[in-house]
Amino acid sequence: MRLERLPGIHHDSACIVVSGTMSTIIVDSGTSWYQTNLVERLLPHLEGRAPVEAILLTHRHYDTCAAAPHIANHFDVKIKVHENAVAPLAGGDMFTTWASRYDSDMPPIDAEGFSDGEQIDLGDITLHILHTPGHTIDACCFHILEKDTIICGDLIPAAGHPSRADMPTGNLVEMKSSLESLLELSPALLVCGRGDAIVGLETCRDVIHKHIESVQMRIEEDGTLPMGWPKPAETCHWLTPEPAWSFENN
Repeated sequence: MRLERLPGIHHDSACIVVSGTMSTIIVDSGTSWYQTNLVERLLPHLEGRAPVEAILLTHRHYDTCAAAPHIANHFDVKIKVHENAVAPLAGGDMFTTWASRYDSDMPPIDAEGFSDGEQIDLGDITLHILHTPGHTIDACCFHILEKDTIICGDLIPAAGHPSRADMPTGNLVEMKSSLESLLELSPALLVCGRGDAIVGLETCRDVIHKHIESVQMRIEEDGTLPMGWPKPAETCHWLTPEPAWSFENN
């Protein structure tokens, strides 16, 4: 297996490339603002790898998936997303994709739907689809069982920045359940949607526990942020705890 994470530019989510012996998948694409640049960044990372099979999307948000049609067209591959996001993306939904908050059009995305429990065989590794709603109703993670690795999108944007659930289709109770499901899998590597990867069994466990704790606090306060936490900008999909969280490898 080869896994590389290309950090996003400006508002963009990270773009993650995962290759097995048979095929390669690209996870998330960021906004459409830097889509040409992203192709140029991807090409060197794809040299010597198995051919690209598909673009997988962790969820429907503009900052995560708007460049997917351009990337898919370049590599002549399909786009895949959880089945709950297929219709909104096909219609260029401006509201639940949050595109309107970026003063941008949401490009219509023709995507195939997948569901919880499906598997994608890359050769020496298999990606297991985990439906993990909370940030959005269609949010998913991708579990590479052979490597104790989870690509978690914006369910865990970064070790020290918990995810928002106050956007359209978000749900704190579902987010807590999704985080608990990750904890049960005992990952040794969490590949985040925004921040650096979280490495090590104990650190991954501690980070997930802290994120669950923050969600529980918000549930108990009917969604209100803990005292002292700044209100995020509309285009920011994560929260900033005060005081800042600290972990062993962060």
